[in-house]
Amino acid sequence: MRNYKIVKMLAAAAVLSMVMMTGCQQTKGGSDQGGSEKTTAAAESKKEAPESDTTITVALMSNDWLDAAEQIASDFTQKYGIKVEYTPMPGEVEEYLQPKAAAGTLPDVMSINAGSFGADLAENGLIIDLAEIDAAKNMVESLKPVFTSESGKLFGVAGGLSSTLIYYNKNIFEDAGITKEPENWNEFLEVCQTLKDKGYAPLAVAMGDGAISNTAWSTGNAVEVASQNPDYIKEIAAGTFQFDTPEQARIFERVKILNDNGYLLTGSVSAMVSTLLDSFKQEKAAMCFQGIWMAGSFMESPFDVGMMVPPWNMEGQKQAVVLGTETGFAVADGPNKEAAIKFVNYIANEEGFYTYQQSRGSIPSLIEYNQDKVKMTDEVKEYVDRLMEIEVTGAYWFEILPPSVYARLPQTFQQVATDEISPEEAAKILQDLYTAK
Repeated sequence: MRNYKIVKMLAAAAVLSMVMMTGCQQTKGGSDQGGSEKTTAAAESKKEAPESDTTITVALMSNDWLDAAEQIASDFTQKYGIKVEYTPMPGEVEEYLQPKAAAGTLPDVMSINAGSFGADLAENGLIIDLAEIDAAKNMVESLKPVFTSESGKLFGVAGGLSSTLIYYNKNIFEDAGITKEPENWNEFLEVCQTLKDKGYAPLAVAMGDGAISNTAWSTGNAVEVASQNPDYIKEIAAGTFQFDTPEQARIFERVKILNDNGYLLTGSVSAMVSTLLDSFKQEKAAMCFQGIWMAGSFMESPFDVGMMVPPWNMEGQKQAVVLGTETGFAVADGPNKEAAIKFVNYIANEEGFYTYQQSRGSIPSLIEYNQDKVKMTDEVKEYVDRLMEIEVTGAYWFEILPPSVYARLPQTFQQVATDEISPEEAAKILQDLYTAK
């Protein structure tokens, strides 16, 4: 039930974040990468660092900001004298944490998604309530409900605000004679065909992991479901939602159409998100369906990058977008939790936040922060302004679906794309998993 208000609350949070960023200046030179600022912070921290025998284990979803994550761990140790054993999560958050939770070996600090999985960990006493830590107190209030368990425990601190979009190579579009961004599904297919005729792979997606859930399912759900049924989140939580519907089938059908027509980059069906990112940067595909959290990296590509609202809406149908919270940070209930809280405060509210944000170009979810240290390109600011004009928004898969359903999404998309099952059969699979949960 707590997820029912997510759309309006997150929209309000986004507006608040943009107000806070008015007049924000992009850092220059080495500061764009956290260079001189991180050096100064490290030097100051080194003087303050107390001696400590504590070592904390930290596991974060950091494939797109690995260097920054390692820098944060190093700078944190210099400031607090607490050693960090850092591990990048190799796959999805839930997939990584579930066996560790079962074995009682959760890392001291971990990435966590909003939604039922993290809430269950909190309700079972495996991760702690962070409501009273500094990072949580400085987090936009509207984001807290999706990180709150049924008994009221705040199990995660948000990493930022997020949405999914389609990045495109402006140079390739110009070479193909495309002068206007598509605004609906039919126009998008026409753009794909134009690119294909010109010899380009139109679109890169990743069906090998949760990236396809962030993009194709969440966007399709916003267009097909959220636009028609404002109570869908409430119904999913209550167990009364119907997945075996034409609307749900059409979410899968779009990906099938793209694959059947040769509009997807070769290997997209089995690609993991890291491959997807590399393919776009290497200009192997004209477009890439990804999250706004990749803006910082993509805007540094050796070509001009555009950003468009995913045109998943049919002609005459309003555009709809995904608006939610980025993956956050949680603390295990264990002997090192006090040191772990220091780390979460550091990465989500102190110096480490700027290293994290500058690397990703993400939208801050803090009430107060140093605007001069935040890296936001003009393109990202303009895109967020466009998001605010769109009336229909939907939530991310992990915020609203039971684990039994969302864990099956990537495989289901793969099976539809390769004609192993039909879009209608895919919808029925989700329904069966939902009713059996």
